[in-house]
Amino acid sequence: MSDLRKDLLRQMKAIRDRMDPKLVERVKLAALGKVPYDSDAAKEAVGHFLDAKRDGGAFRRKLEQALKAEGAALDIDEGEKAPPSGKPGRGGRVT
Repeated sequence: MSDLRKDLLRQMKAIRDRMDPKLVERVKLAALGKVPYDSDAAKEAVGHFLDAKRDGGAFRRKLEQALKAEGAALDIDEGEKAPPSGKPGRGGRVT
């Protein structure tokens, strides 16, 4: 019976070696009941949020200043910004 156990452990190790190390770490954290934090996905989500704001980059600059005051840096790609259009529209009819 010992042979079967060693063979299974060897197979599991081979599978684990072929897997992405980040994925293995996330699975270990999830097994312990901890929510794994994906910083790349978080940066992408914040970038999309900031790009969707139509304030000419005012909120992004305010966020960058607040983070600098705390000693952190905002390292999100700026992407394509919409040109500032004065006052953001609220929809509805234009009269």
